Amino acid sequence: MRSWNNDELVRIEKMVLAWKEHYLLQAGPEDGWEFLCDDFRDEIQTHVYPYLRRMCESKLLAWDEMRVFLEYCDFLVEDLRLKIKERSHAGKV
Repeated sequence: MRSWNNDELVRIEKMVLAWKEHYLLQAGPEDGWEFLCDDFRDEIQTHVYPYLRRMCESKLLAWDEMRVFLEYCDFLVEDLRLKIKERSHAGKV
């Protein structure tokens, strides 16, 4: 977990990490599970992005903090993608 100055970002990060773990648990050892990464990204865009935007508009979060957090979310999506690929490659060995 990252170190955030905003307590709400800490709570949101915990939620997003739980989503990531849930998606990873769904992936099987065979190819074809990469669609879960798109679902994960969609969930972030649908739920997290609007919430962060409203926080910025309400001056509860700086726009730069929002950008950094969303970049972190992008990293988590790509990390999920790598873990799913590793799992599928391990199933072939």
